[in-house]
Amino acid sequence: MSDTGPVAAYSIRRHAARPHRTRGQHRASWAAELSPLLAGTQRRYTAVVGSAVAGASIVAMATGAGMPSEEQDPGTSRAVADIAALAAETSAPAAVEGRAQADPATNAPVTAEEVALTERTSPVTGQAAQIAWTPMLDRITITSLFGQRWGRNHNGVDFDAATGDPVYAAYPGTITHAGWESGFGNLVIVDHGDGVETYYAHNSEILVSEGEWVDAGGQISNAGNTGRSFGSHVHFEVHVDGRPVEPLNYLAEAGLDLR
Repeated sequence: MSDTGPVAAYSIRRHAARPHRTRGQHRASWAAELSPLLAGTQRRYTAVVGSAVAGASIVAMATGAGMPSEEQDPGTSRAVADIAALAAETSAPAAVEGRAQADPATNAPVTAEEVALTERTSPVTGQAAQIAWTPMLDRITITSLFGQRWGRNHNGVDFDAATGDPVYAAYPGTITHAGWESGFGNLVIVDHGDGVETYYAHNSEILVSEGEWVDAGGQISNAGNTGRSFGSHVHFEVHVDGRPVEPLNYLAEAGLDLR
């Protein structure tokens, strides 16, 4: 049977009809019997108030039938009073300052301050700011583009730079090459993960070592004119899954437009 108003009313009638010798033997706490109803949402108010009305009606009917006052079960009157008190308590504002409430999930006491803090807490979890790509030089001047040049493909873009100008990592990553590499001269390669690498060539000096971690904007070398080069500059490449891609378009799509 469900713990609704009619069932509670039936319980009241059953206890009121018991002989004097059995009265009081089964009187459980009305607050304990009705506490499950108070743990719900709006339905708990309907159940408690309904029980109070039903109990009051039974007492009124018994009185109207001429039942002697000494024959009324005192437990019945006490039950009606308990129900009325619980109904008044549950209908009172929940956020009274300093008043403890019950957590429906754990039945543990919860203060009004904790309730207010929960209501003010946003369910949206804050996200860390996305790491931004940064320029590899303090001043960007493009001198040569990606594509065919002198009968062969130029796999990167060239930036004007004086010998000794600081060269920076465009994105965080691990140094996978830091040394001489044929036509690149002094070359630094940074692995950024997910198959993305950046190349920085023709350096006059390398300031990092293989296996070292570097942050975006961290200096990795000084610009120069080493390898197959006809003037001091920085040759910059972006490789994705081992193949060079047009670097300016790639950077623009990543949020760094150097064009």
